[in-house]
This record gives sequence, structure tokens and C-alpha cells, in this order.
Amino acid sequence: MLRSVLAASAAIALFVQPTIAFAACQVVSASDVSNAIRNSSTANGTLQNASCDFGGAAMAESGGNTCASNGNNFGVLQLTRSNLPAGMTPQQYLNLPLQQQVDIWAQQVGNSNTSGGYGSLVNNASIGGTPVTAGMKAACFQFGPLICKKDIEFMQANNGQCPSAGNGGVRATGATLRNGTANLDGNNQSICSWGGAIQGKINQAAATCKSGGSCMVGPGDLPTNTTTQVASNTPVPGAGDIVVNGPIG
Repeated sequence: MLRSVLAASAAIALFVQPTIAFAACQVVSASDVSNAIRNSSTANGTLQNASCDFGGAAMAESGGNTCASNGNNFGVLQLTRSNLPAGMTPQQYLNLPLQQQVDIWAQQVGNSNTSGGYGSLVNNASIGGTPVTAGMKAACFQFGPLICKKDIEFMQANNGQCPSAGNGGVRATGATLRNGTANLDGNNQSICSWGGAIQGKINQAAATCKSGGSCMVGPGDLPTNTTTQVASNTPVPGAGDIVVNGPIG
């Protein structure tokens, strides 16, 4: 009877926890991710110079778990299914060590996503009067060029305010990505809202990442007092997190 109860409990636990676990899983730090980006042979200079910021983004996206998955995004930096290398399954990607995951992430999406909206944020101190932070840049990168560009356009037209689910937001779906209207990710996050969550993780990792000389600091990046809130329960990655070309699916 006890064996039956334990078996049922295990089945329930598997049902409510979609994250796939393998023997090769690692839980790494923001500094580990930062070092992997700096050491990556496929990462361009823009990625390497901002490696600390992407280390913070990894903590927000996956908690640093190389086997993190929501069924459509995979690994420590939540690479979207459609951006996996040809012939590679999600399980194969999740089984890779950190450095190989980062190398593929940089090769498949990293270098492409450093242009467009990301470049606009890097080259401007503010958008519509709202200061551009490292977290905002990292969120822009993770969402991909389309959503980031639409967010920036919305901010320019609305005094620096980002879209939201209740205010001009268009959630990323296959249809809205195809027709180019999406300005929120799959969890209704904008570069402002998700950028704030990432910024909290960047702030937490700042001491160790700075020692590596890789933090890209901008206005509003670091807390100015001890009451600054840091996001602890960030939403799970959504379908629109890392998109370069075409619909998600």
C-alpha cells in the first residue's frame, strides 16, 4: 500500500514539475555564465563585453539551471525550440554542459540579437525619457529584435512608458509574431517589466561580475539605497523569450 502511495505521489510530482532533469544538470551562478560567454569562441564582442548582464539574465530566465525548460525554451539562457541547431533535440541540448550551451546560444541567436532594438538601447541613455538600464537591454536581447523594436516604438510614442497587458500590449503568439504586432513576450512582459526582474539579478551578481570586468553599467543599473526591491519570484520564460526568425513552435 505504501509503495502504491509513493508511486502515486511521484507521478503527481512529475506532472506538476515540467522541468526536465538529467544527470548532466548543473546549477550555475551569474558569474559562471558570464565567464562562459567571455570564453565562447562563437560570441561576438558585444556579447562578451556585456557578459555580466547576460549572467544576470540567465538567473532570471532559468535560475541558473542548465536543464531548465518550459517545453518551448531550454537551458540556462532559455534557447527557443525553433533556434536549436538542425538535428538537435531539446533533450540533447539540455544534456550539454554550460560552455556548450552558451556557445550554441551565441551562435544561433546571440550575435544576431545584438543588432536592431538592442543596438538602439545600447546607443541611447533614455527612451522617451525613461532611463535605459542593463536589465532592459538584456530583456530586449532575450525577446528578440521584433518585440524589442515594437517596445521601443511604443515608448517613444508614450513618454517612455512600455506597453502592458492592459495598455496597448500585444502578447507574443505565432500569429502576432508572424504579422509583426507583438510587443510583449508570451508572459505579457515588456522590456521594462522583465528588464526590472533581470536588473535585480544583475544587481545581486554585480560584485562578482564586476571583478571579472564585464559589467555594462548604465543609468539606474545599481540600487541607490538599501530598500531597493529585487525580484525573487519572476515569471517562467514564455514562448516569446528568444526569437530570431519566424514563429515559435
